[in-house]
Amino acid sequence: MTKTSKPQKVAILGGGMGGLATAFNLSNRPGWQDEYEITVYQLGWRLGGKCASSRGENARIEEHGIHGFVGSYFNAIPMMHEVYAELNRPAGMPLATFDQAFLRSNFAMMWEFENGGLKPWPTRFPENKLSPIDTSDYRGLESCLEAIFYEVEQMQSSVAGVPKLVELAISALLARAREQVRDIPLSAGPNHPLVGEIEAARRLVLGFVETVDVLAPGIADHFDDLRHALLTLDFYATMIIGALKDNVVVNGFDVLDDENWSDWLIRHGIQAATLKSPVVMITVNICYQSPNGDTSRAARMAAGAFLDWTLRTCAYREAFLWSFAAGTGETVVAPMYEVLKRRGVKFEFFHKVDALRLSADRRAVDAVEFTLQATLKDPARGYEPLIEVKGLPSWPHRPLYQQLNEGEFMRALQQDLESYWCPWPTAEFPHLKTPKVLRRGADFDQVVFAISLGAAPFLCRELIDESPRWRDMVAHIPTVQTQAMQIWLSKDLYELGWSEKLDPAKNEIPISGTYFCPPNGNAEYHDLIKYEDWPANNRPKALWYFCGLMPDYEPMPPFSDHEYPARQAQRVKAQCIQYLQTSIGTMLPNATVRANNPIGDPMGLDFDLLVDTRDVDAQGVQRFDSQFWRANIDPTERYVTTPPGSVKYRLEAWGSGFENLTLAGDWIYTGLNVGSFEGAAMSGKLASYAVAGYPALDTVIGYPTQPRPADANSTPAPCSRQLPRLRLVG
Repeated sequence: MTKTSKPQKVAILGGGMGGLATAFNLSNRPGWQDEYEITVYQLGWRLGGKCASSRGENARIEEHGIHGFVGSYFNAIPMMHEVYAELNRPAGMPLATFDQAFLRSNFAMMWEFENGGLKPWPTRFPENKLSPIDTSDYRGLESCLEAIFYEVEQMQSSVAGVPKLVELAISALLARAREQVRDIPLSAGPNHPLVGEIEAARRLVLGFVETVDVLAPGIADHFDDLRHALLTLDFYATMIIGALKDNVVVNGFDVLDDENWSDWLIRHGIQAATLKSPVVMITVNICYQSPNGDTSRAARMAAGAFLDWTLRTCAYREAFLWSFAAGTGETVVAPMYEVLKRRGVKFEFFHKVDALRLSADRRAVDAVEFTLQATLKDPARGYEPLIEVKGLPSWPHRPLYQQLNEGEFMRALQQDLESYWCPWPTAEFPHLKTPKVLRRGADFDQVVFAISLGAAPFLCRELIDESPRWRDMVAHIPTVQTQAMQIWLSKDLYELGWSEKLDPAKNEIPISGTYFCPPNGNAEYHDLIKYEDWPANNRPKALWYFCGLMPDYEPMPPFSDHEYPARQAQRVKAQCIQYLQTSIGTMLPNATVRANNPIGDPMGLDFDLLVDTRDVDAQGVQRFDSQFWRANIDPTERYVTTPPGSVKYRLEAWGSGFENLTLAGDWIYTGLNVGSFEGAAMSGKLASYAVAGYPALDTVIGYPTQPRPADANSTPAPCSRQLPRLRLVG
């Protein structure tokens, strides 16, 4: 990059993970301040976007949903390792190091529908020795196949009741498969000998399934474990055969994205029992792909994106899951903020973007209009957003009013500054009614739009009117609402009836994505309670999170409908209560009314188990008022989905079509193309590259080298920064 006489001003709009990752990468080399002046503009008082969390009553951690990392986050995990190394917290401080902040775990609970109800399917993934920090050795499909072979090998040794004939056949297959992957390029695709090997093995396994009682009398004691292993093998075989037959190494995954994921699996021979098993459903559920957020409808998912996602998930490093030792705000967002602040990145809170305005020639962003939500008593010092809770820098539930000129009035009104339906600012503060405008050449040179795609129709109207590619993007990439609930209970996990014994030394925690819908995801995080502030005589012993989709068919009301968030919050409250009354008994049988009263409800939660510290004598369902629930309805909170035919409409970081506008967020084209922290981390690297030419594209692990299909909404990377085509990434 040629050094200029003064640094270019980069305005990053949005302090979610895409925006923070962009700022991190732009400021991640010596001397960056000679070239750039970076400012992050953020709505309200906290950062994090959909990953934001804060502290509520009793300093309890309140999230937008369930957050954590998968061990295949090849870009996000190394980034957070860098953050903690640079943070360099003193020894003895909570979450002082990366290893203390991110807890490896290889347990997940899946739930299988059988005989009219759900039954548990506890799953333990094998550990491996792959580095989660240096992920540059990831070789796409080759790495995924090696990981699957390793898991099958470990599974085979741990499942009882496998007939010797089948065991020997699988061992021989694994040995040949490893040789064939090593010696024969996967670019052979459908002609690769592995296709025939796995098809033959699949026939053998299916034949065994059909005659299991004849081959192995007495196998009933181990039947579930064996059946689960066979379903998993069938799923893996289908993905391997399909990936090779469709030659994703040469053609890429994108060419499959007009096909629905389940149709693709059926085309490549998956068994009906496997298709409806939780082995397949886990990807469907955690990625929120039901049309209109309606879980009564079958998910629609782009086959290429979800084949890539699922294969990458198999190639996890060290551990399958990485949970956060505290809230997302404490574990991820605050450390990133502190590091960026130290580096010299500027933050402007209380800046609500209203519109991006184009230049007269329609080729560049000429102005950005904001509603300034508050002014600071000490502008020179800037807004200091964090509070300390149990030694952890944390985000408060509401602004720190004492720092704001309008603070006491805002405190009295208790307005939610993060909501687009918030009536603030009021007429009492006319200086906030006048839009604040940033202008090109004076206040910014480059703009990074890192706000969720759900907000684009409201903020980027001129861009959409000008550009068919923008119109196609917002028209063909849907977003959905989600809902979340957290409950604190007076009995621990096992007192509530949890059946599977977990190993705390291995950080095994109950976490699932295949329980009853719509909040089909749930997890128990009692270890977080130590970072909350409860009275000694009324302290929770368990903390359950639930999260899932929320149906969304009605048009979004105008932002002048200020009561809409309250109505949606009541809707979520009613749904959560109904869910607890109908669904808790399967997972936690001792948490039910009947567990405490023989004539009580055998499925409904005993709401008297909820920890309630309010000074009221609440009983039964009334106690739910003391818990936490959330409707994620704002344009910036909506989850971006990937239905068939949508990937081609995703724009690259450098593909906005406007000279000084770069894009970031998990909704842009990253090659992963599934809403996730990893997608946001990849987008931050790509956005930094688009602005500054670094980091190099071949450091964006998993970014494809194959060109996008001819009908894609694509723009080539800047010519001087083309990715060296040293290797093919599957």
